[in-house]
Amino acid sequence: MAKEIKTKKSFGSVRVARFSPPLPPEAPKAINIHISFEEAMRLHLGLGQALAKLNSYDRSTKRGRRTAVNLCLYTEKGRITINEGVVHENASEPEAGDANA
Repeated sequence: MAKEIKTKKSFGSVRVARFSPPLPPEAPKAINIHISFEEAMRLHLGLGQALAKLNSYDRSTKRGRRTAVNLCLYTEKGRITINEGVVHENASEPEAGDANA
């Protein structure tokens, strides 16, 4: 009998620096966002363009290291925009007890 080939269920994750506005305590622990292949390609392209712009900044300066990508989810319109943002100074430090630290 042939072995079942394992397939990936997740293709990576990233740490969120902050949510704005802050999430209320009753917010769901996870929200799944399903997008079509075409929309995923647009998201990929938009992220690539944003990262290329951020990469042009001098990362040896404090300002350059604080540059970030801001994904803004419009729940009522079902849209995600990709914008340039800034992280707070301590946002990139892993939290105590974080398994990925």
